Amino acid sequence: MSIDTISSWFAENYHWAASLVWLVATIALTKAGRWLVFRNADVQRMREWNREEDKPKMANPKWRPIAKANMRIGGAAHLFLILVAAPLTLTLSAMPWWRYLVDIVVLLLVYDFIYYLSHRFWFHGNWMPMRKAHALHHQARSPSWSDAHYVHPAETFIGLSIFMIALFASQAIMGDIHALVAALAYVIWTQLNTINHTKFNLDFFPFKTIDYLTTKHHIHHIDMHHGNYGSITPLYDWMFGTLD
Repeated sequence: MSIDTISSWFAENYHWAASLVWLVATIALTKAGRWLVFRNADVQRMREWNREEDKPKMANPKWRPIAKANMRIGGAAHLFLILVAAPLTLTLSAMPWWRYLVDIVVLLLVYDFIYYLSHRFWFHGNWMPMRKAHALHHQARSPSWSDAHYVHPAETFIGLSIFMIALFASQAIMGDIHALVAALAYVIWTQLNTINHTKFNLDFFPFKTIDYLTTKHHIHHIDMHHGNYGSITPLYDWMFGTLD
């Protein structure tokens, strides 16, 4: 394949503007979502509960170095996402309204399927290097917000890599993904992956679903031998008999 052919392919398929829209929309949705959710007094009470639980954990001299290492690894992986994965998979072309909804579901389900397999057979499997790395995160038997960030940097890299693989896999299934679809899916994934580690105890709509997800993940953290390997949905745990 000649350099001219490669250049022509990139010129046709590299959508830098779509990546920029994804980035701006992701930041805006994250900030707007947090502002909206924390206007609720009950959710604010949950946040204060987590802050009290987090104080002794974040005072651990190991916490900040691990959090900083994850920020560095996450920053590098995000740079690749912004400069390579997003421009090659995203579009700003208008789509039928149903495609936006379907693509969000497909992208999240593809991500969670890959994560489920990785989490079950790799993080909790018999390959000792990854199992030991994941055991760092599983030191939290009763997790709160800070424990979502107390993971081995390899896990941060793997999680973001899975999201990028899910982008390419979803593109192969559905065609180019709209930047706003990818932004919303990214925000749902990152927020749920953090929220499911929090102390949360609200049993009324719409927070009852979040309460279920956090309870399910807290059961997973009891030791290294429980199920509930999914990150976003219990679907695959239910399908493959690992719902605990």
